[in-house]
Amino acid sequence: MLTGTQVKNQQPAADHRFFTIMVLAALVVVFAGFATSYYLWPITRATHLANGLPIPPSFPLVVHVHAVAFSAWMLVFVAQVRLVALGRTALHRRVGVVTACLVPILVAAGVMTAAQGARDGWNPFGVDPLSFMIVPFGDIVVFTALVTAGLFFRRRADVHKRLMLLATVGGLLPPAITRIPVLAGRPLPGFALFGALVIALAARDFWRGSSTRWLSLLIGIGILASVLMRPLIGMSAQWRAFAAWLVG
Repeated sequence: MLTGTQVKNQQPAADHRFFTIMVLAALVVVFAGFATSYYLWPITRATHLANGLPIPPSFPLVVHVHAVAFSAWMLVFVAQVRLVALGRTALHRRVGVVTACLVPILVAAGVMTAAQGARDGWNPFGVDPLSFMIVPFGDIVVFTALVTAGLFFRRRADVHKRLMLLATVGGLLPPAITRIPVLAGRPLPGFALFGALVIALAARDFWRGSSTRWLSLLIGIGILASVLMRPLIGMSAQWRAFAAWLVG
């Protein structure tokens, strides 16, 4: 039988395993989603995504900036989780400064990439490009809000790491999920995978009786609700006017 001290010591190790699994799963999703259209495109020279949408033979500079910043965030996030697991918290904090510097780059490049997509007529769900802009814009809002909160609560490790994980999963993974070959053009299975990744943290927190379980659940529900609300917002005249202004 384990003593109380042994159980207490096992809890951080279990947390480290869970967060490591989650960030590695996020990394796999990102690579699976963008392998055809970006990461492996110089090798495959694919002309279309699995849903039939064309892959341009070249991308504007802003798309490359967005891709590099996005990829850097994912890799640094994996490194940050592992540094905490290894007890290298001082180095984790120093790397966190670099991570924070990526946020404005990601946000600015994300907005400009979304606007460029609307100019190019990007509409994977067959809707008007200006209306569809609410989808990536919503991802940017989710990511920015949760990362900002995560940085604010950086001295509360239990809250900080949950906010940063949900920011990454909830704000950065949707574009990748919609491009995974087996899910492209299939919104319901794609949303099911996204929902599972978003709610996984809350499910584990409730199972473990974590003090942050309601925080994880409410944020997770908020992320999913924001996704479901975006089509209604995107069809509104107010949004279309705002999107037209962004596109210029």
